[in-house]
Amino acid sequence: MHPAQILPIFAALTFAKLVRKDDFWGGALSLGPTTSHIIHAVTTLMPGAAPKTQNGELFLWPGMSNGTGDLIQTTLESWPDNSWCGAVAGEWCVRASLFGSFGQLDADSHLVKDGDEVRIEYSRSADGLTWIQNVTNAITGEYLSSFAHESGPMTGWGTGTECDDNCNGTIAAQTYKNTTITLASSDTAFGNTLGVSGGTTYSGLSVSTDGTVWHIDSINIPAMD
Repeated sequence: MHPAQILPIFAALTFAKLVRKDDFWGGALSLGPTTSHIIHAVTTLMPGAAPKTQNGELFLWPGMSNGTGDLIQTTLESWPDNSWCGAVAGEWCVRASLFGSFGQLDADSHLVKDGDEVRIEYSRSADGLTWIQNVTNAITGEYLSSFAHESGPMTGWGTGTECDDNCNGTIAAQTYKNTTITLASSDTAFGNTLGVSGGTTYSGLSVSTDGTVWHIDSINIPAMD
């Protein structure tokens, strides 16, 4: 099943971008839409090594959307030449980004090596208007990227593995660990919206007694063929 079939909340992902025959998707997991809205989400991504040679563009990301507005998306990227972030072959570039009717807005970027763990946190400001993306090395605490922008309420969260322009695909499995999504109000059925594709598995889905804090211990996405 194509991830787009189980990720309706990310319909905004494509915007004006045309899906070509040489674009394809790997494993994914999605949660949403919630009957409430998300106020905080955090996960740690262990991406493994990037391909040492790369055709096209390869992207790994956790994202949030409401299906009709902005898409909040910190992305690990592998291009034929990743020197734009200081990376060499086999390393990723990471940057916080926002997609919407305005196109794409990007923060500063940083390299990510094999063995690194990337902590990606999305927080809604106290006034409810601004979303802040903070990206750090989960092991060292090193700053990697950050971005803040006004966006509307978010109702879904999910992962993506995207391969464009006939890219090589991933060479390593990816793991998201300690994923926690906090809702503004109770939605005890939020877990029923969970969907997976492309051989993705998960473990340790739990919810707080008041139905507002959802947690997944581990999301495991296999390498692309």
